[in-house]
Amino acid sequence: MIVVAFNYGGYAGKILQVNLSTGKITKVPLTKEQVELYLGGRGYDAKILFDNMPPNVQPLSKNSILCLSTGPLTGLLGPTTGRVNVAARSPLTGIYGNSNAGTNWGPELKYAGYDGLVITGKAKNPSYIAIEDESVQILPAKNLWGEGVYETTLALQEQHNGFETRVAACGPAAERGLLYGSVIFDLWDAAGRSGMGTVMASKNLKAVAVTGSGSLEVAQPDRYYDVVCDGWSGILNEPGFKMGEHQALGTAVCVGWGNAQGWLPTRNFRESVFEFADDISGEEFRDKFSIKDSPVPGGRACMSCPNRCKRFGKIDSGPYAGTRGNIEFEGVAAFGSKCGVRNLEAVFHAFMLANDYGMDCVTTGNMIATFMELNEEGKLSAKLAAEIDDDGMELKFGNERAMVEMVHRIANQQGELGKLGALGAWRALTKLGGQKLAEKYTSAVKGMDTIACDPRASKGFGFTFAIASRGSDHLRTHPVFEMIKLPDGVAKEMFGSAEASTLKGYGGKVEMVLYHEELAAVTDSIGSCRFMHASYYTQYPIPELLNKYRKRPRPAKDIHSVKYHDWVSAATGMKISYEKLFEIGRRIVMLERAINTQYGVRRKDDRLPRRFVEEPLPSGPAKGQKFDKKQFESMLDKYYAKRGWDKKTGLIKKQMLDKLGMDDVKKILEKRKLLGK
Repeated sequence: MIVVAFNYGGYAGKILQVNLSTGKITKVPLTKEQVELYLGGRGYDAKILFDNMPPNVQPLSKNSILCLSTGPLTGLLGPTTGRVNVAARSPLTGIYGNSNAGTNWGPELKYAGYDGLVITGKAKNPSYIAIEDESVQILPAKNLWGEGVYETTLALQEQHNGFETRVAACGPAAERGLLYGSVIFDLWDAAGRSGMGTVMASKNLKAVAVTGSGSLEVAQPDRYYDVVCDGWSGILNEPGFKMGEHQALGTAVCVGWGNAQGWLPTRNFRESVFEFADDISGEEFRDKFSIKDSPVPGGRACMSCPNRCKRFGKIDSGPYAGTRGNIEFEGVAAFGSKCGVRNLEAVFHAFMLANDYGMDCVTTGNMIATFMELNEEGKLSAKLAAEIDDDGMELKFGNERAMVEMVHRIANQQGELGKLGALGAWRALTKLGGQKLAEKYTSAVKGMDTIACDPRASKGFGFTFAIASRGSDHLRTHPVFEMIKLPDGVAKEMFGSAEASTLKGYGGKVEMVLYHEELAAVTDSIGSCRFMHASYYTQYPIPELLNKYRKRPRPAKDIHSVKYHDWVSAATGMKISYEKLFEIGRRIVMLERAINTQYGVRRKDDRLPRRFVEEPLPSGPAKGQKFDKKQFESMLDKYYAKRGWDKKTGLIKKQMLDKLGMDDVKKILEKRKLLGK
């Protein structure tokens, strides 16, 4: 076999493999085939898991694999280049698990000389991995075991190179076996979903501390400069970016936006409008807790990001004094509107507790909201309800004390409610009352809870929740396109129907989801942020189409956009066209489906929870809306046909694998009789 030297730009060129059982540390060169087919990050991680982790290996087994990987753009100069991907088999869902975070940790790993970290085995005692350029050590972490994420991060920075050291850590909730533990980077940045922190803790691995002093090179510097400047100009001139609301309020801008459009989940998805939304809004946080005055409030940015969407604040007085940190929309909705809580101080405090415990805020908030609804409807036994009610805190919507207390109890698995809560809503309710109870009261798809968007009011997001590879999830596509009313002509040219740019319509939504899904797979694999193509629509060709449908179009030379195909090509030296880029995204989506078919995922699992298809919304702009069952099945048929999946089973057809050059994947699925007809 002839080994071709790896000479692509952008990459560090090596993967670090650490076996915690044996202590063996190996530095493995990247191969051209790996990056040409899957780029890096999310794509690379999925391939590692598919090739090296048999489907009978359980998520928390010592034989499981945990991957932390960057992409070719991570750590370079350019709009949003700080992303890192974390992947493993999920202990929460039992299927493919991964999470992506905006950090400074990912760039630091590349400056140390590594594109990714593949962790196997289990340490005998609590440990952490210390990486400083060529030096890689497995060191004792007994003194950190049981500590929160904040204390762990600060202690490791003090022990190593101060703030030059970047830390990824799991929290004590994951150590105790909570199934949805997060990996927290740089104090507050969460790879939150699907339990990656729990996998990390199961290996007796508390943290990974990284310090790098190296540099990165791009293949075509002059071209790279021109392409990146084009992208920067596209962002800075994007209408939504120029409004400045996202920069001023962070992702919490979505509280008011979602409430106005009627998709803000309220009281465990009973409703989609929260009458106290203004009390937990981004504006309220800015005015009360921001460490800087408007119009430039306290914000944190990931590597090379103009958006600064992370809102930093602190509480100086009252029962939650001392709370400080980074707030995001999902946490606000999870502990706020979903639980019916209007006190932003309590919401902020609960969110920061969850981060320090190292638990996914979405799953935690949904779990508490589900308990509240069960209690209000008399579905909790008197014994369970009394665990918290006897302490003078009724477990009901709007009770902030009960909400905050439940964060502690779930993290520490205190009492039966705490132990149940650590399982996540689907498993907890299945244990309480069987699958029927779980189907009626949870928002879970494939075992994972739904984020802060009601699919009855937002059809593209709803369809995304059903087909997403890691369970109910918006970030597999993030089709914000339907939430921002763009010209009908843009929607028609991109997705075949003007309804694609409406919330309630079904037309063009399958095409819209396919486009966003493939592009999201790419951005997660190159190390760029979702907001650059699915919040701010700066990705080619949408700015060009927007100009086409202006009443007074500007000269073509004045229209700028983020062109990922040119950007990756200039960085790496690969020949990548616009069409080729989407083919890579399609291949990554296919690979994740291949992993999930080995875990038993079929068409029956690509569904929406009963509440969303049977219970119309009672009020608000989307009053009377639900997700039509016939429309859903028709959309799923169409999606499967375009994906090349069998309509009856959801298995991949071999013709699609042949088309995408995935012969190795096809052979394994064929051997296991997992190909569609």
